[in-house]
Formats: sequence, C-alpha cells, structure tokens
Amino acid sequence: MTIQLDEEEQDILDSVERGEWQSVPNLQQEIERYQSHAQAYVQSIQKITIELPSSDIESLQELASSSGVSIPLLLSSIIHQYVGSQSIRQS
Repeated sequence: MTIQLDEEEQDILDSVERGEWQSVPNLQQEIERYQSHAQAYVQSIQKITIELPSSDIESLQELASSSGVSIPLLLSSIIHQYVGSQSIRQS
C-alpha cells in the first residue's frame, strides 16, 4: 500500500530523511506541556445544537466532502472565521 503525500507532506518527509530534524533535549517535558495545552483546549469546547433545512445539510455534506473534512469541523471553521471577522470590524 502506497500513501499519497501532498507537496507539503513530501517536503517534511524529505527534510526528516535528510536528518534536518532534531529532538528537543527535554522531550518528555515538552510532550507533557503539549498534552496539557490539548487537554485545556478540549475542556474549553462547548457543544451546541442547531437545526438546519435538509437542503443546507446536503450542501454542507458536499462542501465538507470536497474539502476532505467532517461537517462539524467545517461548521466550526466557518463560525470561527465569521466571529473573528466580526470582532475585527468592531475594534
């Protein structure tokens, strides 16, 4: 089985294979630090429920599929971008 990499992924793999990556001296501490950040982020997420017409759901399914992401991730991204653009306008 061959995995198809996009250009960015192939560049990273090539860089690793050339030995350009070095491990940090305090690897376990860094792993724990990033795990702590991830746990804090996950705990900060709140769930919401929305009702949409089936035609909107179908459009979202098509858009998510063509983008290679899930519908929840797509919606989260759209909302995040919208909220971010609104806060910039209010400044």
